[in-house]
Amino acid sequence: MLFHVRSASASAPPSPRPSPPSSPSRSISLGVGSVADMFLKMRNAQDRAKAHHIESSSGLPQSHQAVAENASGKGGPYELSETFVCTDAVNMFTLLGATRDALLKYAKSFGANCLVDEEWQYTICGPKHHTYRVHISYKACTVRSTASDPHKPVSLDKVKNVPGCMTILHRNAS
Repeated sequence: MLFHVRSASASAPPSPRPSPPSSPSRSISLGVGSVADMFLKMRNAQDRAKAHHIESSSGLPQSHQAVAENASGKGGPYELSETFVCTDAVNMFTLLGATRDALLKYAKSFGANCLVDEEWQYTICGPKHHTYRVHISYKACTVRSTASDPHKPVSLDKVKNVPGCMTILHRNAS
C-alpha cells in the first residue's frame, strides 16, 4: 500500500517530468514502512525528552513511629509545592528537608508541633546548562505530640540524587 501527498491540483493535466521531484512539498511518497518509522521516531523523541527527568515518591503516607504513638489533635492534610533551581548537582535530602521544615513551620502556626501521614513526590528536570529544576510536593497532617519532631522526611531510602556539589540558585513556593 502506498500513499501519495501532492500539493498540485488533481484536475491539472499530467506533465512529463524529466526527473523525480526535488522538493518534498511537491510530492511525498508515504509507504506503510515510512509511516511506521515516523511514529517510532516520534515515540523515541518523547522518550529522550523524559530521559532528562528523574521522578521519585515516598509511596503511601507514613509517620515517624515515636510521633504517631504520642500524637493527638490531628489536622489537615496540608500540602506544600515548591520549585528549586539548582546548579551542578541535586541533593534531595536537603531539598526535601527544607520543604518539610517549611510545612512544619506552617503547622506550628496552628498550634501543632509535629507532622504525621507524610508523603512526598518530586521531579528533577535537567540538566540544562548545568542547571536543574526540582519540583517537590510534600503532603502531611499536623498533630500535637509529646515526642519531639525528628525534622527528617520519611522514606529517604527512595531518594535519587544527582551527585556533585549543589548550589541552590532559587526557591519558589508554587
